[in-house]
Amino acid sequence: MTIAVAVSIVPRLIAMAGFRPALMTSDSFLYMREAVNHRLGEIRPSGYSMFLGLFSGLPHVLTVITALQHLMGIAIAVIVYALLRQAGLPGWGATLAALPVLLDPREIALESSILPDTLFCLVVLVAVVLLLRPRPGPWRCGGVALLLAYATILRGNGILLVVVVAAFLLLQRAAGRALLAFAAVFILAVGGYALGFHSEYGTYNLTASDGMFLWSRTTSFANCGVIKPPADLRPLCPAANVPTPVIPASPPFSPANELTVGSPADYLWSANAWWRRGPNAGFDPRNNALAMRFALDAITAQPLSYVRVVATDVLLTFTGTDRPQDQADLSFTPQPRLSPLPGYYQSYLKAYANTTENTHPVYPWASLMFGYQQPVWFPGLLFLLIVVGGLAGVLLDWRRRGGPQLLPWALAAVLIISPAALTESLYRYAIAAIPLACLAAGLSWQRQRAARVSPGAEPAEASGAGSVIVSQAGAPAAEALQTPSTSAGAANI
Repeated sequence: MTIAVAVSIVPRLIAMAGFRPALMTSDSFLYMREAVNHRLGEIRPSGYSMFLGLFSGLPHVLTVITALQHLMGIAIAVIVYALLRQAGLPGWGATLAALPVLLDPREIALESSILPDTLFCLVVLVAVVLLLRPRPGPWRCGGVALLLAYATILRGNGILLVVVVAAFLLLQRAAGRALLAFAAVFILAVGGYALGFHSEYGTYNLTASDGMFLWSRTTSFANCGVIKPPADLRPLCPAANVPTPVIPASPPFSPANELTVGSPADYLWSANAWWRRGPNAGFDPRNNALAMRFALDAITAQPLSYVRVVATDVLLTFTGTDRPQDQADLSFTPQPRLSPLPGYYQSYLKAYANTTENTHPVYPWASLMFGYQQPVWFPGLLFLLIVVGGLAGVLLDWRRRGGPQLLPWALAAVLIISPAALTESLYRYAIAAIPLACLAAGLSWQRQRAARVSPGAEPAEASGAGSVIVSQAGAPAAEALQTPSTSAGAANI
């Protein structure tokens, strides 16, 4: 693992030297604007803007941010490795589970971007660490709730993770005081943010865009002849919002086309989009409410069509992202994501980072990164096999309440499915699920390995929420995690 970490530092240093000042998307500039003006974002929650605000005013601040995010990426891999080693997995096996985070160029590109996803992944993984320790009490559950509240305002789908964790605590029969602390801290933290949002925008919410994004999802299947929307919702029908340039009726089939041609984003950000027209144009609570009404009507009227497009997008996450051809994908490219940079984005960049310099390659370092990302990548089908392997472990351990792998696997599943269900699939959104899926698969493999090594001994459960004892013969374990009630070599997670 030490060698793997040392090797992984090299492409990260090359990425920092080869692409300056950082990789940036349109979202990056909004986060920087909100970090400076200290307003809550209407389109995206502002947890990442709060993080950026901590470093505002530092020289070369974008380099500082990307350096911290590279360290976060390495920390994520080390946490996965450490948890699997404590569970008894051999060093080589635990290292393999950490390699996708350490070496995948798309992970490195995400760390190089002014985007919240790396921080989001680290926050969620730390919450998992706290929950997989034996007997989480009120203080630890309160800490988990605070982490999940922050994850909720880092990424919009983070709020779904609290449902998974609450179900896990109930399934593991957590103490009532621990459950109460978890619920109270989460409600107070997220509720406080919603109150702040109301004071600025007049509605209790985390953004004014959840309905808009869900509406864009329904453009993939909505048929207004079936939905029969009322007059105020007819302008939202997909036929009235055809993107410019016009999408071909039958584009050639390829996984890349399925992900990009006629995607929900084409409709949402089209120059012809309904929310850009009329006296009430813009992303605001009123238009967000209209979009939510249309989306819910469409899903209610065509539930099977909705399930079909969600399932298709989830599958394309694994089958259509190995060789990205579009600049919106996670790859290092000679051209910046936005070129030329609009004047208002330049003003946001200047206000936060004291520069108007767009992303640009610096040679020869950029050439080295272009060469690195060609042969090195985490295959989508391998990602799918890892997710399926974790699910198999959950099912085999179901009588023991799913085993320790249940929590990371369920969180990974939500992070993969929810973008497809709420807006659209982007590999950027799914990448946070990779370390969780690898952790779940490693825990599943180790528990089945332990059962084969000691066929006469069932893996026992320690009392308390989230505590699971893994029986194994001669497996290394931290002394602090051992319990005298188990056989030699047993380890607690």
